[in-house]
Amino acid sequence: MKPFSQKLRPILLTCLSLGVGYLTISVTTALLYGVWLSGEGHALTSQFLAFAAISGLGFSTLSGYLVALVAQRAPIAHAAGFALMLTLLWGISTFLVGAAEPIFVSLLNIAIALTGVMTGGLMRLLQVNAQNKAVLDPATEDS
Repeated sequence: MKPFSQKLRPILLTCLSLGVGYLTISVTTALLYGVWLSGEGHALTSQFLAFAAISGLGFSTLSGYLVALVAQRAPIAHAAGFALMLTLLWGISTFLVGAAEPIFVSLLNIAIALTGVMTGGLMRLLQVNAQNKAVLDPATEDS
C-alpha cells in the first residue's frame, strides 16, 4: 500500500501545474499591456492588438508546455484542463462582469489562448514520446 504522501503527489502536481500555467499567462499578459499602455499616446490600436495576439499565442504555448511539464503525466489532459480553466475564467469575466473591449477581442483572446495551450501540451507530449522511444530503443539513436 502506498503512503498517503505518494497518493497525494499527483493531485498536488496537477494543482501546481495549473497555478504555474495561470501565473505564466496572466503575468506576461499584464506586463505586456502595462508596458504598452504606460507611455503617453499609447492606445489600443490595431497594431498593438496584432502584436498582443502574436505574443499571446507565444505566452499561451509556453503556459501549456509548463502545465504539462510540471504535472509530469498526461500532458494533453493537463493542457486541456488548463484550457478549460482559462475558458471558464475569461468567459465569466467577459460575459458576467463585462469587458472594456469589444466582444470579438475577448473571443479572439480565448481562441488564441486555447490554441496556444493545446499546442504547448502537444509539444510536451511529443517530447515525452521521443524520450520514451530513445530509452526503449537506444539502437535507433542518430550517430
